[in-house]
Amino acid sequence: MTAPETLGPTVSDTSLAHSQSADGLAPRAARPLLRVSAMPSEARPYQGHRAGIVSRMLASAADFVIVAAVLAAGYGAWSLVLFLLRPARFRFPVVPSGWVLFAGGVVLFAYLSAEWTALGRTWGDVLFGLRVVNRRGERLHPAGAVLRAAICVLFPIGILWVAVSRANRSVADVILRTSVIYDWGPTVVSAGRGEPGRTTQRKPM
Repeated sequence: MTAPETLGPTVSDTSLAHSQSADGLAPRAARPLLRVSAMPSEARPYQGHRAGIVSRMLASAADFVIVAAVLAAGYGAWSLVLFLLRPARFRFPVVPSGWVLFAGGVVLFAYLSAEWTALGRTWGDVLFGLRVVNRRGERLHPAGAVLRAAICVLFPIGILWVAVSRANRSVADVILRTSVIYDWGPTVVSAGRGEPGRTTQRKPM
């Protein structure tokens, strides 16, 4: 956490010279406006650079937990409806594993598509300071977000290519020319002057 940065007084010196407190005494000095950076100082060298395999795997794991929670909530709601309809003969429904995988894929696809289109990052990405950008360092177009989500759902092991890629790119990144960068800010940050999301000399985790 960086030290607070003083941006200056909240009112001008001219207005202070003519203002007085309610009791008629000398004017009160304006308190400086403080701004605190949410970015850890250790993370600043990596801001805007492509993320490594560890960070991306952890973010993906967090997203899978969210999807699993959605599926569990849906199963609970379904069970509750069955209980209300037939309380005397209620039994927890048995869902075939194939249907679980199908439903999980649908939820994951919708989740990734919506988050990458609206924010450029999922909740897992937010947790680990990541963002998905296109080749110009901008947020993905809706069509690009949908295609990337489809590739990630149908070929999830493609993320392992990050471990051997010199540019820290997964299979989906190579196909669509996208990048996953470190970005702890609210807006898209491009590291390179001509190339968004360049890698650091020390390969980030």
